[in-house]
Amino acid sequence: MDKIKNNLLNIRDGFSILDGQDKLIYLIDLGKKLDLISKSDCNENNKIHACNSQTWIKIVFDKDNILIKANSESSVVKGLLKVLQIAFNNSEKNSIINFIDSFDDCNSLFEWLNIGPSISSQRQNGFIGSLEYIKRELSNA
Repeated sequence: MDKIKNNLLNIRDGFSILDGQDKLIYLIDLGKKLDLISKSDCNENNKIHACNSQTWIKIVFDKDNILIKANSESSVVKGLLKVLQIAFNNSEKNSIINFIDSFDDCNSLFEWLNIGPSISSQRQNGFIGSLEYIKRELSNA
């Protein structure tokens, strides 16, 4: 869990020095580095329904570690998904679940990241829905 928190602290620190549009530009730049899901995995089972944009997440189990692949029509959402990849990739399932559970809810985790109001509520819902999806999928695995 400490590894995940440290990964996200770096992201959080980056957001804390940026204002409005600069946060969006940072997210778009992060999204360009997203580890993409295969086209065949862009299906109903992997779809994030909380997001206005078409968004998908695939969780891949690599021995004891998790890899997240994702894609979205929105460049901002791609950046938010990359934040989740930076946080969770190569971490153990229980560490991810425990980290998410260390917050009152997924919205609290989003607020903790200091991404702020420059992100529309629809994009925030996509991020929160993605966190909930990841937690649910890992809990059921």
